[in-house]
Formats: sequence, C-alpha cells, structure tokens
Amino acid sequence: MSFQLSELARRFDLELKGQAEAEISTVANLQDAGPGSISFCTGRRHLAELEKTCATAVILDPGLSEHYSGNALLSEDPHLAFTRIAHLLHPASRKPAGTHTSAVVHAQAMVHESASIAEYVIIEKLASIAANCEIGAGCYIGEGVIIEQGSVLKNNVTLCHGTSLGKDCVLHSGCVIGAEGFGHARDGDHWLPVPQLGKVVIGNDVCIGANTAIDRGALGDTSIGNGVKLDNLVHIAHNVSIGDDTAIAACVAIAGSTHIGKRCTFAGQVGVADNIEICDDAHFTGQAAVRSSITQPGVYSSGILLEDTRSWSKNAMRFKQLNSLFKQVRELTKKEQ
Repeated sequence: MSFQLSELARRFDLELKGQAEAEISTVANLQDAGPGSISFCTGRRHLAELEKTCATAVILDPGLSEHYSGNALLSEDPHLAFTRIAHLLHPASRKPAGTHTSAVVHAQAMVHESASIAEYVIIEKLASIAANCEIGAGCYIGEGVIIEQGSVLKNNVTLCHGTSLGKDCVLHSGCVIGAEGFGHARDGDHWLPVPQLGKVVIGNDVCIGANTAIDRGALGDTSIGNGVKLDNLVHIAHNVSIGDDTAIAACVAIAGSTHIGKRCTFAGQVGVADNIEICDDAHFTGQAAVRSSITQPGVYSSGILLEDTRSWSKNAMRFKQLNSLFKQVRELTKKEQ
C-alpha cells in the first residue's frame, strides 16, 4: 500500500512542500529512513539527523521548514501527524473469525460468530464476547466476563470473573485484570483475608500494557475510564478509579481507593498513596511520590536529583539534621525578638 504525498497532505490537512507525486509506502525514523519512507522531526536537536536523512519525505514543524530542502509535510504537531499516517500505511491485521479446536468454551458462554478465539483459550460460564473481538492464545476468560465489540486480547491475558471490558480495547500479553486486591485484617499474630467482592469495569478504547495488574474492588468496583492508556508493569489496586484519557507509564503503582481525574499523566515509577483524590489535568514527573490529594491542575515533582554517591551521602546526612537545625534557628529568632 502506497500513497502520493499530495494524497497524505489532503487526507490529514497538512501543507505540502516539494514533489506532490512522491510515493510513500512506509514510515521510519530519520536515521533508518530510505526511499519510499516518511519520517518526522520535532525539534532543533534533531537537525543533524534531518540533514542526513534519506527519507522520501519528512513531517516538520513549519518553523523548521527552512532547514530542510527535501519533500515535507508541515504540521504544528509532527508526531501526531506521523502517527496518523503510520496507521494509514500499516493498518492492524485482523485474525479470521472462528474458534480453534483446542479452545474450551463453556456451553453457557456467548461468543459472537465474528469473534476470533485462538489456541488453548478457556472461556467460562456466562462469559460474553461480542462481534469482531480477538482472543489470543492461552487467554483465560472467567465466569460472567463481558467483552464488548472490537476488543483485542493478546496472548495469555487473564480476565477474572465479573470483569467488564468496553469496546475497541487492547490488552497486551500477561496482564491480569480482576485478581483479588491486597486486603487483610489482623487476627492476632496472623492475617485474615478480606473478601474481594467487587469487580473491574473498563471503558472503551482502553490500552493495557504487558504484565499490568488491575485488582478487583473489595466491595465497590475498580473502574478505568474511556481512553485510558496503561503501560507495561503498572499496578492498580482495589477500588481505584481512573478518569477518561489518563495515561500512566511503566512501573507506576496506585494504592487502593484512590480516585484519579481525567487527562492526568504519570511518568515512570510514580507511587501514589491510598485513599486520596487527584483532580483533572494533574501531571507527575518520573519517580514522584504522591502522598496527599491534589486539588489544582498542574505539573508535580518530588525526589532528589541524581548525584555522585559521596555528595549524596553528605546531603542525606544533612537532611536528617534539618529538624534540629530548624529548632535552633527558631530559638535564636525568639532570643533576638
């Protein structure tokens, strides 16, 4: 599949610079691009790569167009334009409808005739799989699970009983949705598990990365809004709610009963305490520790910057002395008054 540069410009409302008839058949980064490929450049730090690229065309911010003499499509958001063109040139393949002979489907499960059920899938009683869904090899679909139209489960995904998955979702290999949350009551010298009686409810157009875990609610439900994107190795504890279009990067952990608003972003390794509220449009940089509720939109950070171990050790010791130093300064201030 290939398109002339003029067709791409028309489809995606981009300004064309150069040869309208240039043929584009694939996408690539600036370093690896060759004839027939289109790439993108987002900033001046990539100008050296832009100068050397062998791409047939490049998507550029209009402010960079003077630095490139080749074919270009101009966009205020080159990365977004590149993503849209990549979807056009490389559409997702769909597996053929049907159920593999090795799959085990309960007699009271409901599987639409257009769904694709791969090898060694297990589908339990009263599970429902809608039209055009794809269930990869080795998946487990628990009792009463609902999967709506067009959703895709890659290989070895587990949906525990009662989980509800919306339309056009993608769940990557190894993720576990609806396992019991980490709830225990102290009984003398031992822990007594608290029954986890809720479920997980996931909206439409949600993407969940490999080996991510979302726990079922203890009493109410754990809920994931529409358009949420979760990276690999994310942990969402019981009774958490996440608002629409929030994006969470790898190794983030969110403790139980925390409520997160819409359009929030969490960079890698952020830790979020339990039973707090985070408003819409709050953004957290890598390794931030979110210990209390956030009520104002904005960008939040915490932690200590990387430095050599010798300096870090000295500063860590001084940090421990801050409270004592504060008390001394307070006493001196009182005496001066």
